[in-house]
Amino acid sequence: MKDHRHNRKRRNCYDRLRARYLTAGRARRADPAASASMQLLAIFAMIFGRLPSPITAPANVPYSPPQLSPAAAQRSDMARRLGVPVRYLDLTLSQGHVPYSVLFDHIRHGGVLRRDAMIQLRKRVPEESLDWLDDIQKLGRWTELVRCSVPKEPEEQTDIRMLSATLLWIEETKGQSKSKISSTPPSNVEEPNADGDPQKPKP
Repeated sequence: MKDHRHNRKRRNCYDRLRARYLTAGRARRADPAASASMQLLAIFAMIFGRLPSPITAPANVPYSPPQLSPAAAQRSDMARRLGVPVRYLDLTLSQGHVPYSVLFDHIRHGGVLRRDAMIQLRKRVPEESLDWLDDIQKLGRWTELVRCSVPKEPEEQTDIRMLSATLLWIEETKGQSKSKISSTPPSNVEEPNADGDPQKPKP
């Protein structure tokens, strides 16, 4: 008679393995939320994997001006030795000075051009007109200054016009000083008292 114990044992092991597999499959099907979350996670991983990497902000680097070329550095050094702005270097080298026509045109433009033009104009105006020029710059009376230059007029005539404007400015200054003096009452003038009699002057 055959012994069926070994066959029963093999079937039991196989049955248990198959039952475990079926149970695990039913557990996966019974938890749809976990399956959906895994799918969403895979989708997000695919999307973010295709995005470009964020650009990191550069570190704060202190600004340094661009270096001058050798030719520009040489021009700047020559202009400094001659005491002129770089924009007037070529005119100074070719003519010995900057023409009045160029200076007054730059004064009309204002800004940096006016600043550089005034530096050179102080070297060219008659010495007697320097105080007048200071007053012009202080009060911003540029219209009065540019009237001294007429296009295509000899530069000597421009000097004469500036000297004439200086004389008028001196007369106006003296007139203002006299008017201030005359408008100030003297301190020793006799003033009438309450009875109408003049008071004695104060010592």
